[in-house]
Amino acid sequence: MSKMGQKSNMLNRIIYSLIMSYHFLSRIIPIKVWLFMGRCFGLFFYFLDSRHRSIALTNLRFALGNEKSEKEIRSLARKNFQEFSMIAHEWVRLKNINKKELRNLISVEGKEHIIAAKKKNRSIILLGAHLGNWEYAHLFYSSTINRLNFIVRRIDNPLLEQERVAYNEHFGVKILYKENGLRPAIKNLKKGEDLIIFADRQANLREGIPCNFFGRKTSTLTVVPALAKKYQIPIVPMFIIRCKDRVHHRIIFSPELDMDYDSNKDNIHETTQRQNHIIEKAIKTYPDHWLWFHRKWKCYHPHIYKS
Repeated sequence: MSKMGQKSNMLNRIIYSLIMSYHFLSRIIPIKVWLFMGRCFGLFFYFLDSRHRSIALTNLRFALGNEKSEKEIRSLARKNFQEFSMIAHEWVRLKNINKKELRNLISVEGKEHIIAAKKKNRSIILLGAHLGNWEYAHLFYSSTINRLNFIVRRIDNPLLEQERVAYNEHFGVKILYKENGLRPAIKNLKKGEDLIIFADRQANLREGIPCNFFGRKTSTLTVVPALAKKYQIPIVPMFIIRCKDRVHHRIIFSPELDMDYDSNKDNIHETTQRQNHIIEKAIKTYPDHWLWFHRKWKCYHPHIYKS
């Protein structure tokens, strides 16, 4: 192993040890206090992390600048940092959380949309986004409704990735990786398992097609409507929202995405645009819940990220 590799391995172990120590602390501190700590950390990192603060503010201005004042945008950015810091603190606790504890934290709205979709096909595709504590949503879904496949990017730290895979498998979520995860995901759909895909991820020009998002042109993934059309699988949007007490969450299922499955007409662009509208509506309703830290519009509007 090279010196660079040894240093990287040592750093991974140090980070892992620190997070596991923090995890132990999370088990002895009441959840309300733990989440209050998360909010405090979020506010601290809002002022400390100038790079991600700048990206978040740029995105908020670009998407909502015509609707909200500068004061409102800065307030949203602070709340956004606090929200994802609370999610990070909840993530730290997942190593030993049990199914009963998770179920007590979550309520469900719109389950009738899942039932209706399942009458058409035993497998469905869930349309998701980086909105709220999606880890909670996936674990709850897989342990109460049906086994779930999730295509993700690996965590850079392999020790933390092992932890993520372990608790997901415990709850029935199958972690697949975006480099080669689509084929096994399709195989599992045919076996009756469900699949969730985050369609809000920034896509490069080879991966996506141009669609509007908050009235701005962006490259958008077409994999959800393309899979649904090819295999005749219903698409049901699923989002998770934090309740006012900050401890509990609501999973919201929306009506099945309207799509012409039988027509020979290529309507993928239209369906992808409808997909964007659904995600955009959820973000506008809960703007502090979405991950504003990534360069969503960089393909067609790279100039907005130049400081």
